[in-house]
Amino acid sequence: MRTRISLVMSAVLLMLSVLSIVQPAAAAPAEPFQTAECFDFGGGYEYCYEAHGVFQENTSKSGNTKNTYNATSSYTFTLNGQDIQSGSEKYHSTFIAKDGESQVYHDRGRGSFSYVDFFTGEQVNCTYDYNWIYANGEVRHEINNVDCG
Repeated sequence: MRTRISLVMSAVLLMLSVLSIVQPAAAAPAEPFQTAECFDFGGGYEYCYEAHGVFQENTSKSGNTKNTYNATSSYTFTLNGQDIQSGSEKYHSTFIAKDGESQVYHDRGRGSFSYVDFFTGEQVNCTYDYNWIYANGEVRHEINNVDCG
């Protein structure tokens, strides 16, 4: 099970990876990044997230482009200022393309989240990890583990 922030971040990372293939750059040092934003959904609901880490892009002489992200993210979802769900995650993503064609996308991470059970009002704490590999047009490996106690 992937948290909302990890799904959003994966989509953003994939989009950035695809955009970087259009104009591949030479090998570059890792570049730090940081982002944070909050969204007010009205009715007292607010969602905030933060992510920071490093991004690196390398292009080989043979035309392979490799984009790598190492990052940490966290989020909170509140109702009238009270935490109803929050979590954090560490992840590593690698995207490899040759001549603009996707070859490999590898995404792995681990994290935790907690939420208030709607029926009991008690806090539930969960941990998770995932590891999946997409290569040459199909998912080659997929592991998703969630443990809530």
